[in-house]
Amino acid sequence: MPGLSLFSDDEIKRMKRLKFEGKSYSAVAKAINLDRPGDRHCSSRGVRFCLKRASASARKRIYKRKLGSVELAFIDAEVSADREVSGRELQKRLHEKLHVDVSISVINRERRRMGWVQTGTRYCQMIRTENKEKRLFFCTDILVRKEEFNDCIFTDESTVRCERFLAKQFRRLGEPSVPKPKPKHPLSVHVWAGISKNGTTDIAIFTGIMDSSGYQTIMREYLVPFIKRAYPRGHRLVMDNDPKHRSKSTSEWMETNGINHWPTPPESPDLNPIERLWAAMKYYIRRRVKPTKKEELTQGIREFWSTVTPEMCRRYINRILKDAELIVANDGGPAGH
Repeated sequence: MPGLSLFSDDEIKRMKRLKFEGKSYSAVAKAINLDRPGDRHCSSRGVRFCLKRASASARKRIYKRKLGSVELAFIDAEVSADREVSGRELQKRLHEKLHVDVSISVINRERRRMGWVQTGTRYCQMIRTENKEKRLFFCTDILVRKEEFNDCIFTDESTVRCERFLAKQFRRLGEPSVPKPKPKHPLSVHVWAGISKNGTTDIAIFTGIMDSSGYQTIMREYLVPFIKRAYPRGHRLVMDNDPKHRSKSTSEWMETNGINHWPTPPESPDLNPIERLWAAMKYYIRRRVKPTKKEELTQGIREFWSTVTPEMCRRYINRILKDAELIVANDGGPAGH
C-alpha cells in the first residue's frame, strides 16, 4: 500500500522521540526519509499508523494466571492493613509496586485460598478515647467490688418501628428470593421503661420529641410509683447521659423528689441491660405481632412487656459483670454486642 512501509526498531524509537517533542506526523516522516533511499520513503500516514500500532501493543498487558510467594505475601499484607480493599485496587497496587499484571478473578481466588472471606460489616457503638478511660475505671471498680446491682433501676428510651419481617429468611437452593414490602418511612413510637431485680416499671409509649419537661413527667408517673412500691429503703437510678437526663431542671427535679442518680460512663449502652430487652422486644414485634397500624404496634409492645418477669430482668442484669470483663479486656472498648 503506498505510503505504508516497515520501520526498524531504531526508527520507531526515533519517531516516538520526535512525537514526544511535539513534531507533526509530516515532520517526523521528513526526518525519517533523510536517512532512507528514495524508493523507501515513508508518508505521514505510514508514521501515524505505525505509532498507533506500537502504542496499542505497549498498552496490551499479559496477565499472569498463577501468583508466586512474593505476590501472595503482598496481597496478604495489603488485606491485613486494609480490610476493605477491593480486587481492583489490589490489581492496581500489584501493577504499580511489583510490576505484575494479574486479573481480578485470580486475585479474588488466591485471596479466598489464603482464608480471606468477605462478610457484612459488624457495627458497635462509637467510643471516644477519653470515655474509654472512664469505662475502664468504672468496670474495674464494679469487678473489684463484685457489684450485685440489687438496688439499681436501669432505665432507657427506644424507638419501635412498624416492621413485619426479620432481616433474614430461608429459601431453597435455586428458588428466587421473595421480596418483602417495606415502607420508606415506617410508622414508629417511642418507649420508656425501667428494669430491676425486683421487676419492671410500667412502660410509657409516646410520640414526638421528648424534652426535659416531658422526661420529668414520665419519671413522675412511671418511675416514682415504682420506687415507692419496689425500693422504699433506697435505690440507684441508672440512665444514659442524654442532655434531657442531665439538664439543670431535671437534676433539680430529681433532687426535690428524692431520685438517687448513679452516674455511669458516657457512651456505654453495653452497660445497661435494658438494651438487650429492647432488642428482644423488637424481635417479638417483627416475628409475632407483624403490625400494620399504630394500634397493633402499641398493643404488641404492651403484650411483650407483660411477659417480662423479675427472673428475666435478673438474668439480663447478671450479665453486666461479664460485659465489664470484656470491656476491661478491650481497654475500655465495646463489649461486642
